Amino acid sequence: MEQLLIRHLAGLSLAILATLSTAASPQPLDHMPSPELDPSAVVRIQVEALRNNSQLNEGIVLTYNFASPGNKGFTGPLNRFIAMLNSASYKQLLNHRSARYGPLVVSDREARQIVIITDMEGEVSAYQWLLERQSGGKFKDCWMTAAVIPVKRPAQSEFLQVSIPQQRASSPRA
Repeated sequence: MEQLLIRHLAGLSLAILATLSTAASPQPLDHMPSPELDPSAVVRIQVEALRNNSQLNEGIVLTYNFASPGNKGFTGPLNRFIAMLNSASYKQLLNHRSARYGPLVVSDREARQIVIITDMEGEVSAYQWLLERQSGGKFKDCWMTAAVIPVKRPAQSEFLQVSIPQQRASSPRA
């Protein structure tokens, strides 16, 4: 009887430890572009990946995986993308404290969404995610990020009014 009780308690302890370790660990960074993901999901996956970026830059790698082919052509290979995200314009995205999502605006094959980031020091920054539904190739019908543009910190009234810039090619991309 005593051995049965000890075995039961040992099993219960392992179950509790497994639950605690699962709850404390960040979400796995194993998402890939898929036609089943809507634009809002793509933005949230990328923002969460950047919030949980590791020493190995796994969050940045996942974010790069969701960059459209045109975006990758503009930003260059992964090592340049990592350097760009560590630059003054984008570093607030890395390991940030929280994110607030503005309304998603979708028109045909394009979408945009403002994300307000509070970094670890409590500073607030805003970024506009621009997404495009891919029309062919390996990522046909997948929503992918065409650009992430830093925007001035919007006042509450401006939150809903930020529009897509006319000259996207000259804007910094992430």
